[in-house]
Order: sequence, then structure tokens, then C-alpha cells
Amino acid sequence: MRRQGWRWLLIGVLGLLVTGCFTPQGPEFGDGSAVPEEASRVRLPVRPGPDGTWTVNSPQDGLLGQGRVLVRRENPDRRGWRLTLPAEFALTSRRPGSAHSAFVQDHEVVLVGGREGRRGPSAIAGLDMENGHLAWRLPVEPNNQVFLNASGAGAVLVADCRSDSCRLTGVNSRTGRRVWSRTEPGAVRVLDSCQADAFTADPLSAFAHDHCRLYLVTHDHVAILDMDDGRPHEIPGLRLPRGDIDRITENGGRITLSTAPAKGTCRATVAAGPAENPDGAEDLAWQHTFVWDQPQAPRDPHTGCRWDRTLPLLVGYSLVLPEAGSTLVLNPYFGIWGQYSRRLAPGEYLTADMRRMEILHAPGRPDRAFDETNGPVRPDGLSPAARPLMSRFWQDGRRLLLLDREDHPLWEGASDCQAFMHQGAGPGVFLTYCDGPDLVSLRPVHRD
Repeated sequence: MRRQGWRWLLIGVLGLLVTGCFTPQGPEFGDGSAVPEEASRVRLPVRPGPDGTWTVNSPQDGLLGQGRVLVRRENPDRRGWRLTLPAEFALTSRRPGSAHSAFVQDHEVVLVGGREGRRGPSAIAGLDMENGHLAWRLPVEPNNQVFLNASGAGAVLVADCRSDSCRLTGVNSRTGRRVWSRTEPGAVRVLDSCQADAFTADPLSAFAHDHCRLYLVTHDHVAILDMDDGRPHEIPGLRLPRGDIDRITENGGRITLSTAPAKGTCRATVAAGPAENPDGAEDLAWQHTFVWDQPQAPRDPHTGCRWDRTLPLLVGYSLVLPEAGSTLVLNPYFGIWGQYSRRLAPGEYLTADMRRMEILHAPGRPDRAFDETNGPVRPDGLSPAARPLMSRFWQDGRRLLLLDREDHPLWEGASDCQAFMHQGAGPGVFLTYCDGPDLVSLRPVHRD
């Protein structure tokens, strides 16, 4: 009887697996036949900025924020609310950690305040996500920096770094309580590998970060900060380049560093090595020094270099070094030792769209795919400013366009803001856009 029972249980499990494997998939945008159907329409809870985007837009949390208004959109799984923020915490900066910005990470929200006539953050505040109010406020001393790393007891880091030391304070993001404080002599800078100090801030990057860590930089080594107690853990065997370490990224057990271009010469160095130091890993380390010159950037008033720190160095699947004369494109793992390096023509630069498609831009020439085997960069009839929302769904100015597999229109609409894709309350991916005074969400349905 026992053996027969196991036999029927096995048959039942196999039946469930087979049924799951052959269950027809639901409609999806981009499958060539599904068209949009209106899933919801509500009054626009907060208007976007002049560029059609919101300073805070976190679809997974239902958050939209602009200026002094922060809203959580209601759905069956969460209650909605609307919060009018104090002027100090108005949301106007998209650079997390700067005054009037917000950190949104792992369903944690920390607001960074600013005051007129004050350079840098003036205070930080925690958001009660369930009830929609500020749970705590903590003043920040002048010239301090603010970081968030939600993986430790001191998830919020307040850092006061001078020429020879950093005073570090860890703050609990839920209570605002200081949980540790220490001074690290010799430290000169804190870098955030997943925010403004990263090589790319694109969460869809092919080289999205394995670890969102904070790093403490001294003149001769880099250390990982433990957010539970603030202790630094030095990375052994990592050879630092000369110059001021400006950006850092960790992926696949590899650390990649970049110095800022030097004033006057514009010389910079990018270096890579193992995040740990297993046997033989030093053979994979590399450095490359070059004169920094980004064709798409204006001259920085401090350095005199064509340098825009907000432009990514990891683009699609490539590491892009903006070398004077011709940009050098490398495999980010092997760097200068790899066989896939390529130099662009003078004036060309590389970008990537939301499909991770690498696109070559050059003055006076149409955009073209970096990989010449790829199809057209965008379908016929769309302007160079057209952006893909996902496969076969595009926004070109106000125009929304969903195409079939032969690039024929399946559906057209118009949006008064920058539309965005997100997971809906049910299965599948939704698209949300602005229709005059309304915020509209669309879901895919099979065409009749």
C-alpha cells in the first residue's frame, strides 16, 4: 500500500509539472499580437517635472514624488496615501544623497533634505511606508555626505571626510537612531558602488551589481564597510591607480575603479582586479591610463576636461573608456588583455537603450548598432529621440506606439509624460502613462 501511494503521488506531481509546462502563456506586450486594454484610470496624483518624469518613481512600491508631494498609489495589496513634504525635503534632485533627493531601496525610503544657502544635505528623514508620514528626522552637520545601504544595522551612513580621516556614523533607517560611530584615520573618501559613484546607475545594465556596497578609500587601499558596525575590511591585493579614486563597481567577483581626470592634463586611470584574492587571481588584474575626453560632454570648469561624471562607463555589455582621439571599448572582465577591444571613430560614442542594445552615435550620421549584425536601431518613421519602453513598444515625444513582428502598428496613443513599464497587481507587465489630467495603466490582452 505504501508503494502504491508513492506511485500515485509521483503521477500527481508529474501531472502538475506537465500541466504547468503546457499551460498557454498569457498575452504580453511585444509578443506580436497582444494589444493594450485600459486596466485603470485615476486622477494624476502628482504632476511630473518639466521633462515629463518624476524625481521619485518606484513602480514596485507604487511611489510617485515631485516637489513637495509624495504619493503611494493604491492597489489591492497596499493602501494608498498622499504626503505633503516639508520644504526642507522637497524632491527636486535625482542624485541620491544630494540635498532634496531620496533613497529608495528594498522598500526603504530615506529622504535627504536641504536648505537655502546651505551646501549639501541639512537633514535626513525616514518614511513610514505603511502610513505615509515621516517617522523620524535627524540633522546633518555641514559638509557631511549621506549614503544608504539597506543590508546592515546602520543602513544610513553619514560621513564627514577630511584630508586625513573620515568620521562615520551608522543610522538605523527605521528609527533614526545612531547605532555606531567611528573615526577612520587615513581614509579620504566613501564611494557607493550602486548609486552616484557607480560606473552605471542603470538597474537593467547587463552588468547590474552583484553587491550594493559602500567602500572606504585611503591613499593606498580600498576597504568594504560593514554596515553592522562600521568596520572596514580591506580588499587584499588590489593595486590602486595613481590619482583620486572617483568611481567604483563590483561585479562577478571583480572590482573596477576609475580615477577622475586630472586638472590640466585630463589623464585618468581605470583599473580592475579581484574583489577577493584567490590563488592566481592577480593574473586577471589590469590598468589602463588615458587622456579623458568625452565627445558628448561639455568642458568641466574645474578640470578643463570634456568630462561629465553622470555619463556611464558601463554601456550595455561593454566598458567604455572615453580616450582622446578615439573611444576605447573593452570587455569589462578582461579589459586591455581581452581580444574584443575596439576603437571607435573620432567623435563617436556608445550608448545603450532599455533593451541593452548598444548604439553608436556620431555627429552628422544616423545612429547605428554597435554590433553590425543587429537589426535597425529603431523602426522606420520614428525620430532619433524615440525611446523603447520594451520590445516593440515605443514612445516618440507624446506618441505611444506598439508594433507587431513586422513593425506594423498594432496600437497608437499619446502621453503627456514619460510612460513607464512595471509589474501590475496581477500577472504580466503593465504600461502607465499620462492622459491629460489622468494617470492610465494598460494591460496586454489578446486581439479579437
